[in-house]
Amino acid sequence: MSPCTSLCLWDSVLSGWVSVLNYLNGDHVNQSALIQGGAGGLGRALVDRSLESGRFDRVFVTARDASRIVSEDPRVVPIALDLTDDASIAEAAETIRALTDHVHLAITTAGLLQDDATGLKPEKKLGDLTRSHMQRVFSVNCFGPFLWYAALGRLIRHRDPMIIATLSARVASIGDNRLGGWHSYRASKTAQNMLTKNLSLELGRTNPKAIVVGLHPGTVDTNLSKPFQAGVSPERLFTPKQSAGYLWDVLLNLTPEQSGQVIAWDGQAIVP
Repeated sequence: MSPCTSLCLWDSVLSGWVSVLNYLNGDHVNQSALIQGGAGGLGRALVDRSLESGRFDRVFVTARDASRIVSEDPRVVPIALDLTDDASIAEAAETIRALTDHVHLAITTAGLLQDDATGLKPEKKLGDLTRSHMQRVFSVNCFGPFLWYAALGRLIRHRDPMIIATLSARVASIGDNRLGGWHSYRASKTAQNMLTKNLSLELGRTNPKAIVVGLHPGTVDTNLSKPFQAGVSPERLFTPKQSAGYLWDVLLNLTPEQSGQVIAWDGQAIVP
C-alpha cells in the first residue's frame, strides 16, 4: 500500500471518528433519535438524556402500548411496537419512514429474563429448559431487535454519522462465564452480540461513520433485576437515571474502531 493510499484511508477513518463524536457532542442539528422500550425504567431515562442533549428535533419512542409514553415535549413521537409481532414491526417502521428519512441514534432496550405471570424463570440447570420459554426469551432478546433493524431499512442505511446501540449483558460473555445457568438469557444475548458484530460489518462497508455496539448497563433497579438484587452492593445498583448517564458518556466517546463490540457502562469492552 502506497503512503498516499495509507494516508487517505487514515483520513477517512479519522473523519468518521470526528463526525460521530461531534454528532453527539453538538456539531450537528435537526437529527432523529429512536428509543425502543422508552415508556419506563432505563428506556425512559435514555429518552430524557436524548432530549436533554438538544441534538434531536424528533425522538421516536416505542412501547407495546403507546399510551404509556407520556411526555409534554413536542419532540417526542410515540410509536406502538411489539418486537415479537412481525406486523407490528412493519407498521412501526413504516410510520417512522413517513416522518423522517434517516435515524441517527437508535437504541433498543429489549430484555426478558423472567416473567412471573407465565412462570418463565432463568434456568438453574439444563433440565429446566423448555422449548416455549427458550423461544420466548430469544424472540424478545435476539430476534426482535434485529428484525426491527432490518425493517428500518433506509432509515439506518445512509452515510451520515450514526450509532445503533442494543442493550446486552455481561452474562452473555462466553469467555467470562464461570457460573453457568440462565441458559436461555445468556444464549439469547450472546446470539444478539453476534448479530451486533454482523450488522457493524454490513453497515460499515458503505458508511464508515456508522457505529453498531452492544451496551451493558450494569445492574439497574428495574423490574428485570429486582428478583436478583440481594447480592448486589448498593454502589453497584444503579438507578435508571444513573445508568443512562453512564451509557450516554459511553456513546459520546465511541469511535468507529469500537463498532461491533459490547461496551460496559464504565467504557470497558466486554470479552466476547
